[in-house]
Amino acid sequence: IVAAGGIEVLVSLARDGNEGQKENAAVALGNMIGAATGTHEGVVEAGGVAVLSSLAQEAGASDDCKLAAAIALVYLASSCPDLAADDTCLSLLLSRLDQPEEGGWRRDSINALLALATSSSACAEQWHRVGGVAALQ
Repeated sequence: IVAAGGIEVLVSLARDGNEGQKENAAVALGNMIGAATGTHEGVVEAGGVAVLSSLAQEAGASDDCKLAAAIALVYLASSCPDLAADDTCLSLLLSRLDQPEEGGWRRDSINALLALATSSSACAEQWHRVGGVAALQ
């Protein structure tokens, strides 16, 4: 997928697609970043950080679309030591922890948060700031 230019296509869909395309592209990017070592570099180079950040905060986007973008960004931050996770994205994921499982979103949120929490000690302060410790108690 990477060699065939798939990352650029997914970033483009996340930016310019319809609601379903944006959500599916964000999910695909999150899955790729979480599963394939080195994918994060291509997402950063394709402008994916800005696109996913905008999508996670887009007023007209569905909650699932925002959540998919937030998960992708948190996976991206866990893969890139010089890229901090956005507080808004972390808060969005944390807000899903006390909700019933729906379509795997709660599990995906937990997995993304765990990936970030175990990626470096630098995220500890941010984790406390957004309420991560309290949300897990």
